Amino acid sequence: MITFEPIMDEQYWEKIYLEAFPERERTPYAELKALADEKSQIKMRTIMQDAKPIGLLVWVEITTHKAFILYFAVDQSLRGGGFGSKILTALKAKFDEGIILEAEYRTPEAENAEQRERRYAFYEKNQVTDSGFASRAFGGIYHLMRSDVRVTVEDYLQAVQVLSDYPTAVAPSHSILALFPNA
Repeated sequence: MITFEPIMDEQYWEKIYLEAFPERERTPYAELKALADEKSQIKMRTIMQDAKPIGLLVWVEITTHKAFILYFAVDQSLRGGGFGSKILTALKAKFDEGIILEAEYRTPEAENAEQRERRYAFYEKNQVTDSGFASRAFGGIYHLMRSDVRVTVEDYLQAVQVLSDYPTAVAPSHSILALFPNA
C-alpha cells in the first residue's frame, strides 16, 4: 500500500531530490523545509510502499480535496517498476477533486525533449491530462496537467502564491511560446 509519511530520513529524501530535479527547478532543501514548517498548506512527504521508502513528494494543499503537486519523484533505483502509476492512483484517491501539476513544456529543440515527452505521456497514461493551459514559472514553461476538471488554473495560481510571490503567468498552451519566446 502506498502512503505519504512525514520525512524521517532527511538524507534519503534529499538524495532523491538532488537526483530527480535539475538545479534550476530546486529550492534548497533547508529553504523548502523552512517554508513547509511556516505554511501548513505545504506538505513534504516520503512516499512509502509497505513501510519502505520509495520516493518523495511535496504538495500544496488547495483544499482537503485538491492539491498542487510541486515535486514528485520515485527513487532512481526503483524507476520502471510501476511505482509512479501506483503513487498517482493514491494521490488521486487522497485528493478526490483533483491534483494539478507542472510538466516541462514539450518542444523539439529542448535539451531533454525525449524525457519531456516520456513524462507527459506517463501523466496522460495515468489520467492526468493537459488542461490546455501552460505556465511560465520558476524559470521555465510548463504544461498544467490535472486529474479532474474541478481543479482549475485559479487553484494552481492560489497554490503558487502560497509558495512565493514569484510572478507566474498562465496562458492557453498554444500561445505561451509567443508570449515568452526566450523562456
